[in-house]
Amino acid sequence: MKTPAMRLWTQNIQHWWRARQNAKSGNGVLRVGELLENKSLTSVFQPMVDLRTGTIVGHEALIRMSRTVGDMTYEQLLHAAKEQHCQRQFEMACVELAIEHWLVERPKGQLFVNFSAYTLVQLHESESIDTLLELLRKHKLQPKRMGLDITGYTRLPSISTLVEAVKPLREAGMAIALDDFKVSDSGMRVWTKLLPNIVKMAPRWTHKVDTESENSAMVASMVRLTQNHDCLLLAKSVETESELRTLRGLGVDLAQGFFLGSPAPDPISALNLRARGVLTAVTF
Repeated sequence: MKTPAMRLWTQNIQHWWRARQNAKSGNGVLRVGELLENKSLTSVFQPMVDLRTGTIVGHEALIRMSRTVGDMTYEQLLHAAKEQHCQRQFEMACVELAIEHWLVERPKGQLFVNFSAYTLVQLHESESIDTLLELLRKHKLQPKRMGLDITGYTRLPSISTLVEAVKPLREAGMAIALDDFKVSDSGMRVWTKLLPNIVKMAPRWTHKVDTESENSAMVASMVRLTQNHDCLLLAKSVETESELRTLRGLGVDLAQGFFLGSPAPDPISALNLRARGVLTAVTF
């Protein structure tokens, strides 16, 4: 005879199996549309910290798959959505999911969401770019509290189309960020034409910035570039005290990473003690 605990365990296993099977087609390929219908995606939030003051200025929303279904990354899900011709639907659903979860706690600062340059251009060319602003109006979120982390911008055939796509969003007050920026001819062309509010450096320059002279020299040059272009520089994937201290000393404006705060289901309102100790330390 099964005990209540055994019955609960059995029910959980059955629920996991049904959810996993429902999200797959007959040939075992993950169906993104089923994930959206079954609400099998969730969002977590990672703080973005002002290195001059130690305050949390916002959070980046990161999309995760429910553990009952699988463990694909957002990039893998995006690729699957593209293959299944539902990339636009997938990205818009992820933005709405992040907004809904964000508004539960109503934290201070801005919410940044990932959005591909490809889909922005598609919305613009179909005269549907306002659907992003309509989404904000639906949830009563002011555009000035929202930011787009634009990805895949160097793969576009025309930068001018992307500039036109973000124009109404910027005019409404939305912040524009270039995600995972790498110093290259194509990257710099996008930067100088799009004129983002924030440039997020690729994590490779953050790692070992405290010990690798090439990395620190690159970050220093990026600091000068952002100052010349009147935008903020953000370092991603800050994982150690020494990295944080070095980035602050080089003049980087913002940062995010495990040392400052891991992605969590709820946004946080105060910086952890270890990071606060680094940023409030008086240097001579």
